[in-house]
Amino acid sequence: MISHKGKTDLFTEIDVKNEKTIREYLTKKYPKFGFYGEESGKTDNDKDFNWIVDPIDGTTNFIHGYPFYCVSIGLAYKNIPILGVVYNPITDTVYKAHIKSKAYKNKKVISVSNNNKLIDSLIITGFYYNTSTDDDFLNNRMIDFANMVKRSLAVRRDGSAALDICMVAEGIADGFFEYGLSPWDICAGSVILKQAGGLVTNINMKEYDIFSKKQYIASNKKIHKEMIKVLE
Repeated sequence: MISHKGKTDLFTEIDVKNEKTIREYLTKKYPKFGFYGEESGKTDNDKDFNWIVDPIDGTTNFIHGYPFYCVSIGLAYKNIPILGVVYNPITDTVYKAHIKSKAYKNKKVISVSNNNKLIDSLIITGFYYNTSTDDDFLNNRMIDFANMVKRSLAVRRDGSAALDICMVAEGIADGFFEYGLSPWDICAGSVILKQAGGLVTNINMKEYDIFSKKQYIASNKKIHKEMIKVLE
C-alpha cells in the first residue's frame, strides 16, 4: 500500500510498520532515551539522548524496486550524533560505529579513500524532495551539480543519503554533498564516516548541525576544501 504525505513525499505501510517496530524495541530497551522518527516525529522533547531513525531511507527506490535503500538508526546526545547503524537489506550489510570505536562493514574495519584530488574523485549527491515546488532552489542545486561534474571525475545520485555516506566511509566514493537533509538521513551515517576517518561540515567548514537542513558536505578529508570551493 502506497500513501501520499505530499506531492513528492511518498511513504509506504512498511515505513510505518518498520518505525513502529524499531521504536517499540528501542524505547523498551532504553526507556530513558527519546525517539525521533521520520514517520512519527519526536516523542520526547526533554531528553538528552535521542534515537534518530529512518525506517526506509530511499522510500521511492523501495517502491520502484530500485535496489538502493536502507534502515538508518542513529543516536544523538544533545543533538550531536554519537552512534550509527545503517542496514542495507539488499546486500545484507551492516555499517556501524560509535564515537569511541572504529567503523565497520559487518565485521570488517572500513576507512575512507586516500584520493587527494577532486578531479580524480567519485562524488555522490542528492536532491531535496521539495525542489519541484521551488524553481530558484532547484536551479541553484543544478548549478552545484553542474559545477561538481566539471571539477570531479564523476557524480552519482542514488537516492539514499545514509547509504551514500557509507559509500564514502568505506572508500568506494570520495565525497558526498546534499542540501536540505533531515536528521534521520544523516545522523547514523555521519558517525560511521567520521570514525572511518572522514569529515563532515557545513559550507563554512564548521561542525554540521543535523537539524539545520543546510548544505551537508562529507568527504575523505583530503578533497574537502576543494569540494567546498566548488559549492560556495
